[in-house]
Amino acid sequence: MVRRSILLFIFAFAAVFSAQAEVRFSIRYHNKNIYYPGNDDEIKLKLTMSNPVNHENSDDVTIYLADDPRQSFGFDLRSLTGEPMPPAEGYVSSQNERGAYRVIHLAPGQELSITVQLNDWVDLTKPGQYRLTSSFYPEMKDQKSIAVQADSVLDLSVLPDTERRWEDKLDTEVRNALIRRDLDPWSIVRETLENRRDSRYNRAMLYLDFESLARISRIIDDVESLENLLSEGSWNSIPGFEHPVTSLELISSQVFPREARVRLKASYEPYGESFIRDLRFYLHNPEGYWQIRRVEALAAGDVDPASYGRLDLNPPDVISELLRAIQRGDWEIALRYYDATDQVRNLPEYRDTWKNMSSTEHRRILTDYRNKLISGQLDEERQPLHDIDTWKITRVSYTDSEGSVTVENTRIYDTVEGPMAQNTQYIFRLEKTPEPDERWHVVRYDTSIIRR
Repeated sequence: MVRRSILLFIFAFAAVFSAQAEVRFSIRYHNKNIYYPGNDDEIKLKLTMSNPVNHENSDDVTIYLADDPRQSFGFDLRSLTGEPMPPAEGYVSSQNERGAYRVIHLAPGQELSITVQLNDWVDLTKPGQYRLTSSFYPEMKDQKSIAVQADSVLDLSVLPDTERRWEDKLDTEVRNALIRRDLDPWSIVRETLENRRDSRYNRAMLYLDFESLARISRIIDDVESLENLLSEGSWNSIPGFEHPVTSLELISSQVFPREARVRLKASYEPYGESFIRDLRFYLHNPEGYWQIRRVEALAAGDVDPASYGRLDLNPPDVISELLRAIQRGDWEIALRYYDATDQVRNLPEYRDTWKNMSSTEHRRILTDYRNKLISGQLDEERQPLHDIDTWKITRVSYTDSEGSVTVENTRIYDTVEGPMAQNTQYIFRLEKTPEPDERWHVVRYDTSIIRR
């Protein structure tokens, strides 16, 4: 009887451990803001526990969530040199108390989120750059408890408390005001163009994402210089803004959860000359309101940028344009040279089911992947060619319709033994589309580590 009870206990423990091993834990900022030293500046984090759906798991998971979150979660905050930050006042004593808790069951696909203050765990009186990791204890903390590590690491900047603090607070107030206005993408585009027309440059700059615009600009790549030029009335660095508009005609507006595209016709009459341009605005919503992060302007007869960048590129030129765009983070351009279908269907969640899906499902999945890639919502590991750094083309071979380009890439990694170079070979497979386009694009690529 005793032996049977022991076996039942072992099986029950194994079942609980197996179920808890399926718990996924993630952390993110609840409302990213500007942080200063001192515990008066609250750093709020959103913690999410979920039971992911997969083919091997269809069971509920059970977690024990303490009323005092410090007994269920742990945070490790370290400087970029690895120095740990001291615990907050009262944190150590909280670990010696066993308080009340709730028993929560999460069905497959279900999640639970709570908001906590990092100030309750660590001392934040020292400014600096930090890395934050976190652990969740499904059975609360004790000497035998098993921890689930968060699936992401957060960067935290605590700024020195200087005389510039009032300026940063003003920026926060402006941001909150823009959030409260809650303008749709088309209204933002129209207002930006009209303010530029009326020489209200400060207002025209409100909804511009300067970092994105500077990164992809062919004229200027410095954020501060871009801001200075625009505030002085020099708008030549942004397509479609070189001259004041005389009239606007909306053609289309597509709005997704985090990404939006607005297309319009803008009329201009500079120096007595009249012409019309087809403007494409790309917006995203990283801080609670829509921001313009890219603008494309075409005159009549220009190639539609939605279909291609340039039509006259040969295979090595296509690869060069593709890799340069990826290094800039300019996925709109990169995806004009790269067909992501092979990348998506080989993702773990689609590898076994892709062939059984309909063409409509394929288009939906590909569109969702492209939108997330363009708007920066994908983890680096899920992005194609995410480790491209220093590269060179070593071999080219192509016929009238098919081709291959071999690239050798070198990336430097920081290790405990110092910098280490990893050399990778990429073989890109290209195809030429039928007439009338007849353009080269990458359909897939293979990688291998180069052993020296």
